[in-house]
Amino acid sequence: LILTFLLSSIGYYLIVRSRDLGLNPSLVLFYLMWCPGVSGITTYLIYEKSLSGIGWRLGRIKWSVLAYSLPIGYAAGAYGIVWLSGLAGINPNYHFDPFKLIVIGTLFNVAFASGEEIGWRGFLVPQLYKVTNFTATCLITGIIWSVWHFPLIIYGVYLATMPMAPQLLLFVVTVTSMTFTISWLRLKSGSIWPAILLHASHNLYIQSLFDPLTTETSSLSKYIVGESGIPLTIVFIALAVVFWRLRKRLPEGRQS
Repeated sequence: LILTFLLSSIGYYLIVRSRDLGLNPSLVLFYLMWCPGVSGITTYLIYEKSLSGIGWRLGRIKWSVLAYSLPIGYAAGAYGIVWLSGLAGINPNYHFDPFKLIVIGTLFNVAFASGEEIGWRGFLVPQLYKVTNFTATCLITGIIWSVWHFPLIIYGVYLATMPMAPQLLLFVVTVTSMTFTISWLRLKSGSIWPAILLHASHNLYIQSLFDPLTTETSSLSKYIVGESGIPLTIVFIALAVVFWRLRKRLPEGRQS
């Protein structure tokens, strides 16, 4: 964790100053998202002399399919309710190329999300699960994962849509809740790939499809739309409850 935040501090500085320094923000973001992964890989090599604990094998394909499909389903449900209720509108001017969105977008987001997931779900989650139970593993990981994003939110680089206090609060609840789903899939499958695919699919479809497809219609819209919007937060809490109740189906560990 110390190594992750030391490496990330460089990324925070570079991404905030990227325009002044003439840097490509996407390249800086790629570096930043790989800080947890590089830290996890380094720690494994130092202490275990092996990277097998990350979970490189694909495992049963159904877990990867479920992981990729889940964000499409929960985003469509949450945004659909928002549109139908009139809390936000549909942007008629938004158009996209299906091939670029689905194929290129997936590959692009997998490349980025892999860095975080190797660190969080490839290293941190399985290591915590060896010494504590599923609930504690998810709560600890979720809070760390949330705090890691804080500098980006505070400096307005990420999710700059609502006042800071509610945004940080909703983000912590959202990310910690999401951790139950993604960690369950990682531990159940024994593979890092479902975690990578869920993270990549989530970022892709919410940030590149549903968010730009949505327009604000009132002062309340800023609290409704986006990754930390109230509807998606409620969905993540519901999913967290579902996967928490399924914790006894996980291998080993203390199931509480």
